[in-house]
Amino acid sequence: MIALPKHVFKFLTLAVVALTIVFYLYPSTPSPLDTPTWSSDQPTTTDADTVDGAPVPLSSADQTLPLDLTAAKEKENMSPSAEGKAGESSAAAVVSADSAAHQVPDKLADTSGTESKSSTSSSSGKGPDAGKVLMVTASSGIGGFLGIPHMKERVYENRISYAHRHGYEHLWANITTYNLSHGEPIYWNKIPVLQEAFIRYPHVEWVWWMDMDIIIMNHSLSIWDHVLSPEGMARNVVLNQTINKPGGGPSGWKTPPSYNYSETNFIIASGGWGMNIGNFFMRRSYWSQWLLDLWIDPMYIKAFTTFPENDGWTHMYRHHPIVRNHTVCTNQRALNAYPSYNSLGEHWQPGDHSIHFAGCGANPECPGHWDEYWELRESYEVPAIVKQKLADGTAEIENVQKGIGLPEGANFDAVAE
Repeated sequence: MIALPKHVFKFLTLAVVALTIVFYLYPSTPSPLDTPTWSSDQPTTTDADTVDGAPVPLSSADQTLPLDLTAAKEKENMSPSAEGKAGESSAAAVVSADSAAHQVPDKLADTSGTESKSSTSSSSGKGPDAGKVLMVTASSGIGGFLGIPHMKERVYENRISYAHRHGYEHLWANITTYNLSHGEPIYWNKIPVLQEAFIRYPHVEWVWWMDMDIIIMNHSLSIWDHVLSPEGMARNVVLNQTINKPGGGPSGWKTPPSYNYSETNFIIASGGWGMNIGNFFMRRSYWSQWLLDLWIDPMYIKAFTTFPENDGWTHMYRHHPIVRNHTVCTNQRALNAYPSYNSLGEHWQPGDHSIHFAGCGANPECPGHWDEYWELRESYEVPAIVKQKLADGTAEIENVQKGIGLPEGANFDAVAE
């Protein structure tokens, strides 16, 4: 064995110690941003995770997608200009229940630039959200609906005219083509419709689901000015308020005491019978991708049978803080006003944006109620192309079918520019 000089031995010893320290301080592990935490190899609920047949929320679902990871993941995919805007609004967009009348802070209004854009929207009819909002309608393809004559044609006229006026996209899905693999009730089909909507329209930021039994009553009011802009959201949000349960009465849950505009990914009304997912908004984000994946978990489908997908949403909101932290609840009339005969919640008043005929199908007087409010809607211009398509039978009603005509290369992860 060759004897090393003392100074060489000391040098080698120090080198080994230094390398050991570096190894422990900077381990070679992949970044948590490399793979979304909602990938298919995540643990899912099993039979062992149930109590009396109802799923118990996995704590890992609330731990694996922290707020800062969502923001970092979205920032990674933003264009430089979008990243700058997001950074500015993130620093100023936290609104709390203590804000007087839920007013938007001056700093938020200044950095978002929506104040001047909103005034432009009022005069031109096309707001800053033009091309960024996708309206989604779905129906079964089976004849009429609620016994109302020509209801689909009337809904088409109502929604396409609104979309044309404000510059929105519109998709009408044949929901029966989105049936799930094990014969699940058709109510759950709205989740795969939403998943595919984000893929079909990779440029949109917001996807707006509306049940068929909704009439847009106020065409002058753009949905951006109403609830999607910072000012509109602040005007209609309800903070730290009791959420009712289905059937009415306090559920024991409240809306959060504050929210962050830039991290809001879901908007829904709260009212008499709690939250109704007949009319809501989802923002393109990794959070939304994760939520849709969780929402359609087979255990949820098995457990919730009274108000199936609505109860699934309510369960997620109650038991997963990450869902509440990215959700804003509005007052009922902002998104989900009811006709005067309906006892589900607050009734529509002139000037309200829309009216929802939830539960009308079992009422033989439904056609008469629909006609009554149809005549009360704000007068609006029906574009010539809409009239022509309705006349010649080429209106895009139930024309979208699962998997057909998807744009090449489009995927959910695409970030709206």
